[in-house]
Formats: sequence, structure tokens, C-alpha cells
Amino acid sequence: MSVTLSSAISRIRPVCLLVLSACAGPARAPSAQPILLVSDRGGALRIYEEIEAGVVRPVGARDGGGAHADTMPARLPDGGIAFVSDRDGNPEIYLATAGGSVRRLTTDPPASPSDDSAPAPLGDGRIVFARTDPGAPRGAPRDLYTLRLDGGDLRRLTRHPGDDSEPWGSADGRSVVFVSDRAGDSRIYVIPDADAADAEAGALCLSGPGPSGSAPPAGTGGTADHGPVFLADGSIVFSRRPAGGVPQLYVMGRAGAGAGLRQVTDALTLPFGAAEPVVPGDGTILFVTGPTGDGGMRGAAGRYIVYRIALGGFNLTRLTSRRAPYSDFTRRLSED
Repeated sequence: MSVTLSSAISRIRPVCLLVLSACAGPARAPSAQPILLVSDRGGALRIYEEIEAGVVRPVGARDGGGAHADTMPARLPDGGIAFVSDRDGNPEIYLATAGGSVRRLTTDPPASPSDDSAPAPLGDGRIVFARTDPGAPRGAPRDLYTLRLDGGDLRRLTRHPGDDSEPWGSADGRSVVFVSDRAGDSRIYVIPDADAADAEAGALCLSGPGPSGSAPPAGTGGTADHGPVFLADGSIVFSRRPAGGVPQLYVMGRAGAGAGLRQVTDALTLPFGAAEPVVPGDGTILFVTGPTGDGGMRGAAGRYIVYRIALGGFNLTRLTSRRAPYSDFTRRLSED
């Protein structure tokens, strides 16, 4: 097997590159953009970008390290990466540009900070994210906000007493899909027009068995939906956890689950579930499974592993090692 000089150099140069396990699975087709991982392989949660098959480098790392956590990365259309870090005290949104610089996008007074989470692209020049009210206790309900990438034009989208979280914006910058417990269970909603004078007034529930906009009675569904992401055709991939079970991935159209669901993963091949889908733009879905059982493998118990699967539900490929004494995630949206 021949190895190019540039490939060999990239594997040995001392720029803090980390190599994924050689048993991470077969070679895979290149994605439109380098994939992102969240991993605790270095001790604390950090974000890594795969620069070639099996080789990753830290993204947005702070000089001097530290015990802080960098999580919830989302690739932006210009190649930058929005993520969450508590490096300055409380969780806030940061931007790692394609050129490698890092700057903070959200700032709160130290006496009354907010907790920011789950930034995601909303068109070309904005992000949408969730945050608590200033000074609210950790774990308080969140609402959705939009923000330009230069840190200006902070705009609140929702004001519901329930918890609104895990947003994702459409490529045209108009719509936002998100998770809310406003009907009692975790359901997926869509705001069709984020720029409307009262954007929240148009919010529709997509998880219900009936027409779009009709949420099932609280406590009767037995399922919890999370991690919605828009696909290129406007449909939505998300994870659904049945009562007492593990989550699997599904796809629904903009008309909602009542118009039909397509299951992408199943418990037979993924007994530890599939969650936090990410769409890299190459016709596949990245997702995380876990916590795994030990499977007879030392160091694997309770770990999380990243997989890739085609949108059609075939070509399942494991991307990260199931034998490693650490966990890898796609975004690490939750601490559960």
C-alpha cells in the first residue's frame, strides 16, 4: 500500500494531531466538509475536526488547556464552527472561524449570566440558539434567540414558560425547527418564519399523529423527540425514544409525523440507540450511540461511539473506536 509524502508528514508533525483507532471501521466516502466530534479523550470534553481519514485535530482549543468543556459544535455555511464553552465561567456561544481564530459571541453580566446552548446555522449570516433568562438557576427553562455572526442583532423568538431547546435553522434562513416540552412531552416544533413580527405565534407541532400543529395530549404519547436537523429537501431527521426504550433515527416531512415517518436506524443493528443526528452534506447522517454495554471489550462499558449511515438507512459504518477508554459524540447536546 503506497502512502504519499504529504499524508505521511501529516501523521507525524507535532501539531497536536490525534489519531482515531485503527479499528474504527472501513474507509468511508469523503464528506462535503470535515466531520466534527466531541470527545473526552484528552480528559475534558473538547471539539475535534477530522482532517483526513482517522486523523483529527482540536478546534477552538484554549491555550493552557483547563477543565472547561467545549461542546455542541455546528458547522456554518462559511466553514466556521459555532460551539458552546464554559471556559469563561458560564456556558456561552463561541465562534471558531475557518481561519482558526476564536471569539465569543454572547456575553452576560457576571452577576446575572444566562446559560447558552445548541447554536445552529440560520441561513448564511446568523445562528439560532437556546438560552435561559439572565440570572436563572442552572436547568431553568430556555427560549430561542437569533444572533448575527458579528455578535449583533440579538433577537428573542420564543417566550413560552416551557423549555425550548435544540434548535436548527433552514438553509434559506427563514425557518427554525426545535424541541419543546410545552405540551408536556419533548416534541418537535417548527417556526415557519423566524423574521415575522411574532415568530412564535406561527409555531407548529410536528410530532403529533394528527395534522401539523396538533400536539398529542400531554403524557399520552410515550415518546420523546430530540435533535431535529433540516435536510437539504426541507424534511427533518430526528431521534425518537419510545417509553422504556432507546432512541432511533427517523425522517419526517415539513407536514409532520402525522403525514408519515421513515425509520432510518433500528434496534436490531443498534441496540444502544441512535441520537444527535448531524448531516454533513454528503448524503449521510452522523449520529452517536450509547452508552454501550461492555460487549466483552475492556474499557468499553458506558462509552459513546459515532456512526455514519446513508439517508436511505443503509451502509452503516462505525467511525470511532468502541474499544477506546473514552467517549466520542457528534454534538453532546445533553449531559445525560
